[in-house]
Amino acid sequence: MMSLTKRILLAVLGIALLGGYLTVRGKTWAFSQSQGNAMGCRWKLTCRGYSLYGSSVPNEVADLLEHWEQVMSTWREDSDLSRYNRGEPASADLQRVLALAEKMRVATDGAFDERMLEQVNRAGFAPKGKGVDLSAIGKGFAVDRVAELLRARGINDFLFQLAGETIAGDKAWDVGIEAPDPTARVVTKTIRLQNQALATSGNYRQFETTERGIVSHIIDPRTGAPVIRPFSAVTVIADDCATADAWATALFVRGAQLAPPSLEFHWQEPPPDVNSR
Repeated sequence: MMSLTKRILLAVLGIALLGGYLTVRGKTWAFSQSQGNAMGCRWKLTCRGYSLYGSSVPNEVADLLEHWEQVMSTWREDSDLSRYNRGEPASADLQRVLALAEKMRVATDGAFDERMLEQVNRAGFAPKGKGVDLSAIGKGFAVDRVAELLRARGINDFLFQLAGETIAGDKAWDVGIEAPDPTARVVTKTIRLQNQALATSGNYRQFETTERGIVSHIIDPRTGAPVIRPFSAVTVIADDCATADAWATALFVRGAQLAPPSLEFHWQEPPPDVNSR
C-alpha cells in the first residue's frame, strides 16, 4: 500500500476526487481526496474520516482560491491588487492581506518586503508594474482561509496543500520535504504536522542560470536585486501558513541568523552534484 508521504505528494492534473484507505504507523484510515489547480499551481485536500464524494466542499475550496487569486494576483490586470497598484483604493479583502504583509515586514526586519513588484519584474519573474507583490505571502494566506472553511464545514482532520504551502488539522500528518534539486523531486525529510502549517522558499523551481550564478525570483530588499546562491531551500513551520510563508522568504534572503529562537525551520542544501549540473 502506498505510504502517506507518497500519497500527499501525488501530483494529478485537473480537479479530481479520490478515496480509499491508507496505513500510517500501523493504523489504517479511510481517506478522501480532492485536487485541482489555482494560483498557477496545484492544490490538494486530503481528509480522514470525512467523504468528499457528493460534498460541495471541493467546489467551495476551488471558489475560495479563485476569490483570493482575484484579490491578490499581479498577473490579472483587473485584480484588486493590480487596481491598487494603479492608484485605486484597496478593497476590504486586500486591506486584510496588506495589513498582514506590513506586520510581517516589521517582524522580519525588512527581510520580507511586499513592496518589490518593480524589482521582481526587473529580475524577470513578474509582470510590469510598480508597487506591491504579495507572492511571498499570498499562497500562505489563501491556505489559511481554506483551513477556516474546512473547519466551518466540520472537517477537522485534514491536510491541505497549495504548491509548497501546507496546513494540517487536529491530527498528525507526515509531510515530505523535497531536496532543492531542479532536476528531480526527491523527498529527503519528513516533518510531522498537527495544527500547524509549513512553507518552503527556495531557488530551485524559479531561477535563471547566469555567469553570476543561480539568479532567483526572491529579491533581497536591501539591494533590490535577486538573491544569488547555489540551489537551496528553507522550510518554516508555524501556527499559520501566511506566517510560515513570509518567514521562509525572509530566512532565504537573510539567513538562519535572522530567525527568532521560537521559530522552527529546516534549511536544505542541495545534493553534492546538483550545482555542477
